[in-house]
Amino acid sequence: FDETGILVTTSYLDTWQFATGLYRYNKEYCGLNATEYSKKASELAQNMTDEFATRLFEELELDDDCSNIFQISAMQSGSDEDNTDGNLLSNFVQISRFDMAADYSNQDIPMKRGGAFAPGYIRSIYSSQNSTFTFNSGYSYNPELGQWESSTFILGFDISGDPSPLAIAEIPGEPINQYAADLFDGHLRVATTKWHWWNDMSTTTNRIFVLKVPDDTEGSKMNVTGFTKHLGKINESIFAVRYIGDKGYVVTFEQKDPFLVVDLSNYTDPHVVGELEIPGFSSYLHPIEIDGVQLMLGIGQHVNESDPWAGWDGVKISLFDITNSSNPIERTNFIDKNAYSNAQNDFKSFRYLAASQKLILPKSEYTYEAEGNFDGFVVYNITLDSITSSFEIQHASNDEIRFGCWYSTHMPPRSLVFKSKVMTILSHTVKSTDLYDGDEEWKLNLDDALGLNETECQPYFMTGYID
Repeated sequence: FDETGILVTTSYLDTWQFATGLYRYNKEYCGLNATEYSKKASELAQNMTDEFATRLFEELELDDDCSNIFQISAMQSGSDEDNTDGNLLSNFVQISRFDMAADYSNQDIPMKRGGAFAPGYIRSIYSSQNSTFTFNSGYSYNPELGQWESSTFILGFDISGDPSPLAIAEIPGEPINQYAADLFDGHLRVATTKWHWWNDMSTTTNRIFVLKVPDDTEGSKMNVTGFTKHLGKINESIFAVRYIGDKGYVVTFEQKDPFLVVDLSNYTDPHVVGELEIPGFSSYLHPIEIDGVQLMLGIGQHVNESDPWAGWDGVKISLFDITNSSNPIERTNFIDKNAYSNAQNDFKSFRYLAASQKLILPKSEYTYEAEGNFDGFVVYNITLDSITSSFEIQHASNDEIRFGCWYSTHMPPRSLVFKSKVMTILSHTVKSTDLYDGDEEWKLNLDDALGLNETECQPYFMTGYID
């Protein structure tokens, strides 16, 4: 797949033009009983179906025979008897495969496509060498409770050749991001949080589900082979997940941070084997190794242990020792009070250099005062027993942040390392810095050439991301 590109897109469908004439409140149904209304609406729907399907077919650019489309999705929201108008046609998820090495001189990119209709909205994607799975968050009707519950609708595609349907499944709850899913030894592991606000005992249920990916003789449904008990304490939700082989690492949080180790080696009985409770939480976990010791870097927020309801009070970097699954420990941590790092939510802004044991993270701090404002990066040194700040890369001075004239959009934080130089991209500037002594090589302010006047200026931290 060195020269193959895989593109996942979602088209949200406007079914209003099809459904608007079918609703009971329309005047043409006035005075009809339920049987008469059902008959008349069904006749109208049948007359509209061909036209609607033809237009849908053309706009989605589906292949002529639809051979690479899930013919009937099992992801229905509710049953035929619940009368709650479950919506299967919320969106169309499409997988496109193309050759990145092709000659595009005629500006045409040949595509091979596969796809499926699904309810809800696409929340995350997991892709391996031969398979891609999309996770749609939506709702399923529970007839026993008479209410809708959050669900994840999973669509699996074979991308070893032309994209084609592979497997489907539905599980309770929602994954937090792409790291909540992982494919291992023919089984898909997915961690979800299910919210149920009406429950007085706990508003959440956190679980890891293990699903068997079917082979060619087993149909298309992924069956759940096992799932964990609730992970974490009551009311806690999942903040971070990472898988390494037959182990899963999960962070849940409400007031404290339980760091959990889950044994997934038995597909029918996944269960917690180790737990560590510390203040704060990690929202991103990154596996590393130092001197042969298996470690997990956690990036998140520190919470004041004496007053957890006072809010999050700074960036926290944790180094977990996961050598002993039954006894994970936090070897060391670093807390940057009053700071925020975009790496907590935008994982592409995280960079760890294994050879030099350096961690590069974006950092922002706004004090509303004359001093202490910062936007840039921090380079940390990581050892088995310490996390220390080596130097900061400042992209805007205190006065530039407070009084500068800035364009209305800005760039997300990114870092690139080449020949011991780190190039950092952030907000409105690009900088190059020597990775070892912190000396600035050069700096480029992308707003300088715009010639902004006072009416076009925006505050530094009030601009939006570039589309």
